[in-house]
Amino acid sequence: MHRLNLHALVLAFICISMVVVGQTLMKLAIVRSGGMPVLEIGLGGLYRKFVAAPYILIGFGLYGVSAILWLDVLSKLDISVAFPMVSCTYIATLFVGRYMFNEPVNLCRIIGVLLICSGVVFVIRSQ
Repeated sequence: MHRLNLHALVLAFICISMVVVGQTLMKLAIVRSGGMPVLEIGLGGLYRKFVAAPYILIGFGLYGVSAILWLDVLSKLDISVAFPMVSCTYIATLFVGRYMFNEPVNLCRIIGVLLICSGVVFVIRSQ
């Protein structure tokens, strides 16, 4: 069992932020390009859309770097503490969806996010 480590917590939230930014960039690219119907455009069309949409490549790059950094987090925290922290991406993407993409946010979504937040707090404090 690992003790709670401030360095690991900070790094975990950096990784989580990178995932949220990566998701946001990919969503932005998809919206701007009119969608990505993979079955309709085939692999060649998919490749052309990737090349034409650097936000997608940057998003994947952020995912990759985040995954590498996440290995350090896993070496310092119990997985039962580290992995629930990933659910913080839901919290951040709720705000991104609302304010960048004008997605609806209703009471059920807000309550769900509050439950996720409280769960993460309980898991971290249990360490």
